Amino acid sequence: MFTNLVHLFKTAQDAAERAYGNVLAAEKEAFADLGAGYTAMNTRSSYATERELQEFCSRLTGRLVMEASRKFAPGSGRLDIDKDAELKRFGLDVGKVLEAGKLPDLDGFWQHLEKTYAGDAGREVAFSQAAKAIINGFWLKPDSQIKRTSSAVVLEKRVSSEVSFRSSGKRRIHYGSTQTLALTLDGLATFAFKHDFGALGQHLKHCNVSDLEFETRQKMSFNGLDVVMFNDKWQFKFSHQVGDALSLFVSEYGAEHLASRDRY
Repeated sequence: MFTNLVHLFKTAQDAAERAYGNVLAAEKEAFADLGAGYTAMNTRSSYATERELQEFCSRLTGRLVMEASRKFAPGSGRLDIDKDAELKRFGLDVGKVLEAGKLPDLDGFWQHLEKTYAGDAGREVAFSQAAKAIINGFWLKPDSQIKRTSSAVVLEKRVSSEVSFRSSGKRRIHYGSTQTLALTLDGLATFAFKHDFGALGQHLKHCNVSDLEFETRQKMSFNGLDVVMFNDKWQFKFSHQVGDALSLFVSEYGAEHLASRDRY
């Protein structure tokens, strides 16, 4: 199925080359006195054609990985798959295959992705990735002391901000913090969906940190979570129910990564 797409693309390239050749022949016939060899019709070099095919195959393998990430993710959670790593595990070098005059086995590559990530396997990977993102985001270590009050379990994340030039008196997240914050929120969203905190998961998943503007000490309230935003940190106040479930989630899926952070 997917390998056939490459075959169809190659067939289209061959048909285009013949069509361009017909135009070039007609032009030469129309201008009997071409002289210096100038032509209005420019045909592609074999190198350009080969590069075009390789770029198509690269984009197609990328789309297969995107589809696997979407299809095998746990519910509304997130699953990250490294395209280059999976191609290496499967033993497919697209460039070398094309250089040999063959078509890459993309059907086999998809079967590899299915075998690796379908069902419980993909969910377990996604949960481990989420736990890692949470551990890294809150800079947790094996000996971290988690603050627990009478009403909340509190974690803090360093988030740099700067004065917004669009709205007077407001701040926006510094570009250097947007990616790590987004990864942390994605990890929390995957955790929330796993433990049936669906409304919280939806809020976290659709929180656009790139465009967010806020005032110092402003609070965002979700189901089971309040987030207080300061100039250089965000304070996450989880309800006891959510906080206790988060602690179990990190212990179950992030124990190995958490232990490794003892070296930092």
